[in-house]
Amino acid sequence: MKYKLNVTEESLSVELLYNGIGWLGWAISNDGAMEESEAVIGFPVHGSAPQKYYLGGKSTSLVVPMEEDKQTLIDVQVMVFDDPDQTAMKFTKSLQEANEIDIIRGDNSILWAHGTGFGSELSHHSNRGATV
Repeated sequence: MKYKLNVTEESLSVELLYNGIGWLGWAISNDGAMEESEAVIGFPVHGSAPQKYYLGGKSTSLVVPMEEDKQTLIDVQVMVFDDPDQTAMKFTKSLQEANEIDIIRGDNSILWAHGTGFGSELSHHSNRGATV
């Protein structure tokens, strides 16, 4: 995963690359746990764009898109490449948004995950991690 902090515009630009085909997820957490975190998820579907989600728990039924007025990401894109098979996602998110977890200048708990296969459905993932 690579990301950059755009200080002048008070935003964070993120680019994720997965060596395979599947959905990609990036999240900000208050405590490093998936529950009660806020994510950006992109699916390898032609014409789709990453969206923001609430992570209410580990069940896929508890991962729900944020309301339309919270879908404030810019420069969004999901790309699928086929030689070699890779999925990439990029987006830019404001550091501070009303009623969302703030991204601060300093340590943040960042989570990532990816699933496998084409389509727009989440699945259990064994490929995940966290970093500060």
